[in-house]
Amino acid sequence: MINSPFNTDQFAEIWLKHFQDSSTTAKRFDFIQGVNFYKSKKYPLYVNIGRNLTKGFYYTIDEDKVRGSNHVFLVRDIPTYFNVPEVKGVKKLKVIKVRQYNGYLTYLKDYSTLDDFILAKYNSSRRNVLRRRVKGLKGSFNIKTEVYFGDIAKETYDAMIDTFHDLLVKRFREKKTEYHILHKWDYFRELIYPMILNKEAVLLVTYENEKPIGIYLSICFNGIVSGAIPVFDTDYHKFALGNYLTLKMVEWSIENGMEIFDSSKGDYGEKERISDLKYSFEYHLLYNPRSVISASMAFGIASFFRLKQFLREKQIHSIYHNFKFKLNPNVSKENPDMEQYELVDNTVEAFQANTVTPINLDEKKYAFLRKFVFGFLYKSREHIQDITVYENGELDTYFVVGKDKMLEVRPIRES
Repeated sequence: MINSPFNTDQFAEIWLKHFQDSSTTAKRFDFIQGVNFYKSKKYPLYVNIGRNLTKGFYYTIDEDKVRGSNHVFLVRDIPTYFNVPEVKGVKKLKVIKVRQYNGYLTYLKDYSTLDDFILAKYNSSRRNVLRRRVKGLKGSFNIKTEVYFGDIAKETYDAMIDTFHDLLVKRFREKKTEYHILHKWDYFRELIYPMILNKEAVLLVTYENEKPIGIYLSICFNGIVSGAIPVFDTDYHKFALGNYLTLKMVEWSIENGMEIFDSSKGDYGEKERISDLKYSFEYHLLYNPRSVISASMAFGIASFFRLKQFLREKQIHSIYHNFKFKLNPNVSKENPDMEQYELVDNTVEAFQANTVTPINLDEKKYAFLRKFVFGFLYKSREHIQDITVYENGELDTYFVVGKDKMLEVRPIRES
């Protein structure tokens, strides 16, 4: 039996507060054990509380308590590896399963250390790349990682969740697409804090000095660590900070006796590289085959979700989210100045011939320079403390000066 943290009364209270009106209440049914529901106001339909904002449910059916009705019961996001028992031989209850997203998981019980894991999952060439990038990251910045699990000061949490939000906004502006989680941030802010205290969620944070540059939020239950939302400051992308965060999360999971690292929804190379199993998230529709209303609604809803999955596989959903992003009047183009500049080699003589002033790279107006500077660090293997950035305001030109090397960031010149 898998006891999901999304089946608690606390979760139901928070979710209903943010997504339903005050008249909606949580309801349980004797014959469906493991899921809280709320009732649709328009249709004879009960939907799992949390909808698609969970990491899945495990439920069982008590066949002796099935009475039959005109209703349909929809349970979203059930990972196939949960192995929910089949509904068989029940006269007044059947289930339709609709495949939706892909997910990926890794079994951790065979690994004693992160080094064991890396040795098993990466070939020698890839291991060398990872080591080189980790060495570069730690050689160029003062890096530390903290894990919050079971305890976190409210002030620390509030600051962290604000940074988390800002990093997500930056990431998806650069991708020029919408991310639905950002529209639900007040809900996440209220939800995750008690989950951390209850050891139902873990927040892994990588800092550069005292500034969070990467955050990995995971949900924990039944020996499973399920990656909910990872994000990192894209200025550090040369150093493969996303991979670094994932491996730090795997390391914590191994050290804390977790048996499964679930990368959850989404398809990309790193997930497939480290996974042992590709599974599916399913939507389960439980209905009464002896009721025309219940059966018709169940098949209609199933057809709707099958169509959504077909469009998703054709990447139509990406077009839709990109279009919604462009319609948002509050979204400005991230770092518009960066695309207008280029990085060129320079000499000490050329630098000395200019009238320059040192600048603070942390000032917002110079944010577009950070990727240039960090790219310079990645190539030169110098430390951020040994770098000075200068501005020539008259020429709109910048100089990145290290111990041994120098580069110029200047406006792209039309040929």
